[in-house]
Amino acid sequence: MRPAADAGGPPRVALLTPPGRGALAVVGVAGPQARGLVAERFTPRGGPLDARPAGAIVFGRWRADESPGEDLVVVLRRPDAIEVHCHGGLAASEAVITSLEQSGALRQPWTEWLAAGREPGIEVEARDALARVGGPKATQILCRQLAGCLQGEIDRITGLRVAWRQAAAVDRLRRAARIGIRLTRPWRVVLAGRVNAGKSSLVNAVAGYARAIVAAEPGTTRDLVETRVVLGGWEVDLVDTAGWRSGADDVTALGATERAGIALAAAASAAADLVLHVVDARETPDEIRWPGSAGVRRLLVLSQADRVAAVQAADGDALLTSAVTGLGVEQLVARIVRELVPEEEDDPELLAGAVPFTQRQLDLLLTLGQSAAAHHGAGAGPSQP
Repeated sequence: MRPAADAGGPPRVALLTPPGRGALAVVGVAGPQARGLVAERFTPRGGPLDARPAGAIVFGRWRADESPGEDLVVVLRRPDAIEVHCHGGLAASEAVITSLEQSGALRQPWTEWLAAGREPGIEVEARDALARVGGPKATQILCRQLAGCLQGEIDRITGLRVAWRQAAAVDRLRRAARIGIRLTRPWRVVLAGRVNAGKSSLVNAVAGYARAIVAAEPGTTRDLVETRVVLGGWEVDLVDTAGWRSGADDVTALGATERAGIALAAAASAAADLVLHVVDARETPDEIRWPGSAGVRRLLVLSQADRVAAVQAADGDALLTSAVTGLGVEQLVARIVRELVPEEEDDPELLAGAVPFTQRQLDLLLTLGQSAAAHHGAGAGPSQP
């Protein structure tokens, strides 16, 4: 991690690795007096700390209190920026931070520690996002931005002299941002359908364990039951919902709890990235209806196929599944990913390079795009060299 720097003020200290159990913890110390402050607590082997050049890795003993101390490693990133590498877990890193506080350091959250050192905005944003992201695909994208992909592309676009090329490059980044802006927020896939359509069983089959309660009694699911999974490398929240009754049933005759559950299901469906309309495969095509709003992206999923000898799908795009036999579950997962992230198949290079992932970055692109549009309107075009 590139350490922060200060123009003045007391040295700043922060835990730079995630809290919790681990093999190693890293404490960052930054400021003009950082080396002197660390030297008060650290006894290096092979000579004093002040004699070591920038970039040196020094083994020694840390004295946090009156105890004999702990063996650890100090990395001299720069004269004003040091990393203390100690045993993982909370106890060792907390002892280091507390002892530095006692010597006059200011404790900060790691995000403030980085920002106070005037690191590039994208780098700070990428590190913050990486601490919250789930799933390997999002992690890979963010690591590329941390390595400089996005900043390099923005610098390249800013330097372009041909307006239409600048506008095309900005448009590409804005298309990539549809995925980038969601990297730290899982996709929401809602399973909706009638009571006993097999929604809970399908959630369990996709998740690989019994997360949702399955029972023959209609209306077992009353609340939203969320299960976080990783599908095709992407983090997804599967949301099991209360089933609705057929049109012949009098909804007003239902209990208040079940009515509330159905209302929650409707709201969750309206806000979903994708809705799986789960229908019992034994139903006839005429019985299959979609009560949700027309603007919701949805997939028709025929469930419980193990209970019928033959199925006539009401929709040529429907997916036939069985939570009991596993029929169609892998295909369903692949289709979910395809619906959520079509860019992976339609434009494989789009997410392989620069990808904006914060609103600040999108605002910057908007400014660049407006500038390009103004130049384009002034007469720049593809015919220019």
